Amino acid sequence: MKEKWNFIFYLIWFSYLIMSAVLMFGHGFLLSRKTMSDITECQHLETFDCSGRERGNSSIEESCTLDEKIKQILSVTGSPLICAPSHGRVVFILVDALRYDFTEYDDKLEKPLPYQNRLPVMQRTLELCPDCVRLFRFIADPPTTTLQRVKALVTGSLPTFIDASSNFAAMELQEDNIIDQVVNAGHHAVLLGDDTWSRLMPRRWFRAHTMYSFHTWDLDTVDIEVDSKIYDELKKDDWDLLVAHYLGVDHAGHRYGPNHSEMKRKLDETNARIEKIIKIIPKDVILYVVGDHGMTESGDHGGESKAERTAAMFAYRGAGFGGQSPDIQTGREVEQTDLAPTMSAAFGRPPPAPSLGNILFPVLPKMTVAETLLHLTNSLKQVSQYLVRYGEESQQVSLDRLAHLINATREQIEKAATVKTEDDLSIYVSNVRLLMDNVRIVFREVWVEFDTVSMLRALLLLILVIFFNWLIVEGIPIERLPNIFASTFVSCGLISMAICVSVCYTVFHFELLEDVHHGVILSTGLISSALTCVLVIMHWDGISQRWYEGRSPIYERFSRGALMASAAVLLSNSYIIEEGAELSFLALSVLGTIAWNIGTIKAFTLWVGFGATLVISRSYRGCREEQGDCWTSIGVGSTGQASRTALVMALGSMAAVVAIARRHVGWRGHGVVLAGLFACAHWALGWGALGSPSRSRQLARGSWLILGSMFVLLWKRERFGAILPLIVCSLLFFIANALVLGASFAPSAALGLLAGYLALNVVSMMKNGNSKFSLSTRCSSSVACMWALLASYQFYGTGHHATLGHVRWAPAFHAGDPNYLPIGPFVTGALVSLELFGMPFMFGAAVPLLALWGRNGAAAAGPRTQMAAVFTLCLKFGLCFAVRVFMSALSATIHCRHLMIWGVFTPKLLFESGACAAALLGTVVGATLTAWHVPTQIKPS
Repeated sequence: MKEKWNFIFYLIWFSYLIMSAVLMFGHGFLLSRKTMSDITECQHLETFDCSGRERGNSSIEESCTLDEKIKQILSVTGSPLICAPSHGRVVFILVDALRYDFTEYDDKLEKPLPYQNRLPVMQRTLELCPDCVRLFRFIADPPTTTLQRVKALVTGSLPTFIDASSNFAAMELQEDNIIDQVVNAGHHAVLLGDDTWSRLMPRRWFRAHTMYSFHTWDLDTVDIEVDSKIYDELKKDDWDLLVAHYLGVDHAGHRYGPNHSEMKRKLDETNARIEKIIKIIPKDVILYVVGDHGMTESGDHGGESKAERTAAMFAYRGAGFGGQSPDIQTGREVEQTDLAPTMSAAFGRPPPAPSLGNILFPVLPKMTVAETLLHLTNSLKQVSQYLVRYGEESQQVSLDRLAHLINATREQIEKAATVKTEDDLSIYVSNVRLLMDNVRIVFREVWVEFDTVSMLRALLLLILVIFFNWLIVEGIPIERLPNIFASTFVSCGLISMAICVSVCYTVFHFELLEDVHHGVILSTGLISSALTCVLVIMHWDGISQRWYEGRSPIYERFSRGALMASAAVLLSNSYIIEEGAELSFLALSVLGTIAWNIGTIKAFTLWVGFGATLVISRSYRGCREEQGDCWTSIGVGSTGQASRTALVMALGSMAAVVAIARRHVGWRGHGVVLAGLFACAHWALGWGALGSPSRSRQLARGSWLILGSMFVLLWKRERFGAILPLIVCSLLFFIANALVLGASFAPSAALGLLAGYLALNVVSMMKNGNSKFSLSTRCSSSVACMWALLASYQFYGTGHHATLGHVRWAPAFHAGDPNYLPIGPFVTGALVSLELFGMPFMFGAAVPLLALWGRNGAAAAGPRTQMAAVFTLCLKFGLCFAVRVFMSALSATIHCRHLMIWGVFTPKLLFESGACAAALLGTVVGATLTAWHVPTQIKPS
């Protein structure tokens, strides 16, 4: 039966078109800033004579002081950047997620919270030697993820949102940075701790002792390793920069939150090590202890809330610092972009090429007026060069604004020669700081260069795919579909796409096409739209007749309106924040209209049970920062593990599912029961302080092995048709979802399964107008819309919400650390994706059951009709998600300069795209399983 496989190929074709359009939109919308490979170079003072000119080949000795030579150089117009005198060695300690209020000390607190008054060494050292210590609020730019923060710290530039996608797969940094500046000057840098640094900047380190940093439930391994090395390194004198990155505070926040005894322990350890380091280091060595970001009250980070952005910066130098009040005021806010030019100045180097920061003189040794001016002019010249180069490479900033900033920087460079006294210098420093702030503001406004052409092409492609496929499934009569797909329609489409791909790569080979990927996506999308348009035209008689004769019932029209309402509210940030409640209401309403149309007590009872299930699942809905004070992790105890009640509920829900499965799914029930028992044993054995994590992980692996084996066995053909394999497939996906969700949220997966089962039984009672079974009625838009709304709600119903900072990474390690596997990154991505989008995937795979489920079911219909019905329903289900993705993309386009674009609209686009991909993949799996088990056609149905 050729047509049933053409149905599958068309679903794959449709999925490719939707996701390729989404990728094209993302390529245009989520562009990072223009990065350049420029490197800031400087010339040594020895190459200049006392008149400020380069010596050339002259060997005449001249006598002048260093300050006099610098002043002469500053008076020469167009002088290059000069390498300033070095100010000693630097110890840079990054305490991941060191929030500023962790460093505050108040002896009046009678009952301090676990994170309060835990770092008294800072306050005590400040009181003993005010000139030796500085303590500032260290303000980060969003997104507040570790990779972006490290990049900003070493380059002095601003991070971009798209970099968040590679937060856990760091690529080598191609821009100029402080580490490269130090190494290029002939100095040595040593690295200890988080391997993010070595992945970002490989081959730069004189010595490196790094460890894998992604296991957020491990509070001590990396910290212990750093402690075992750092004190010996401090006693050596063969390095100039020592970088140590501690992770314990950040991991304690992720696992327990700041209000926990483990956070108290990690801060106490931090206090002890800072105190020990201060005693060891020589007086001329500068110590910087900084946090890369803060954390929320739940211990998360990644967004732009004040708690996430406000880190701490503690600086110590036994010989004292420079600076004057109010610049040295404790608690003053400084930008994290200021660190790179400041550390460069400490080594006598100019700022890195992309730096947009100010030099923090209060955390540098005291300098003369001439030296200070040299550092300031170096910074101004570097920024001026960057502005010129950026204007040549990108048109983001208007020429007028760019010319104004370039002229302003050059004007300040020329004014440096007129500064003579400390008072003049103070005024000059303030003016330079104001200018640098203005430069940073301009780039913050326009940093993301939206590729509007790619975005509009993607939106056009999406709307064409949605429109023509809607015409196919809503217009062409279902009895015509088998004949259409038995023809050469699909094969012609696939051949046309192959030709398009070949032509694009050929043109690209001859350098007539700049972006081959865009060319492939656009050409295949347009040719596919043209083919579906031709198909619609050829069958317009059937479409028009069906629309003329048929009148959609009220529940059909209501369901379409509900779907459009769920998509339209994505234009509002307030509705996105409260989307979980809105989706549950719409799913309940659509199923209610279907039950009302059926008009039986049984249908009404099932609908009431469906509503009760959604109400209970509300307990598992997470909360965003914008929603105020509410719970975000029900069922999680004070130790960060599942509470006793949650564990009992998880075991009970799994036991109920496997018990029912064992009774009703035949021999396949043995595998389902065994996988469920292994999952229960995994939770029970790993729970509590007396649990065995290693044995728990072994049991989880056993469960995954059984699930994989059972999925393979599903393809064994039997005479019972496709219903039983689809049921077992859904149960296997449920157990997989429960495994990655963990004991705390496993009951929410059971509630999702129960809600789907109740809705399925309501749908199975639908009849046509003559009270007879009708596949066309079962495959109506109302059923697809209800199922899509329910699948979308289950993302929220399992404790998720659309923010990057609250992605749960622990599921990647529930069966062990995949980093040590050859396919470790793939396993990590698959497990985290399943944890996020497992429910839309499960509901997508169960779509064929909506057409085939029931006592009378589709048994009376022939195989061709069954496959046509399954195809229609799968395509409608995919269209529902495609509509929501289109509205998310449109919303991001409209609000691209909205205040909440990076906090609300962009994360929603990413998560909606992920849910759509999971749902489409699920429909392909479910439809393929159905096609495999549906018997071959013997006679026309």
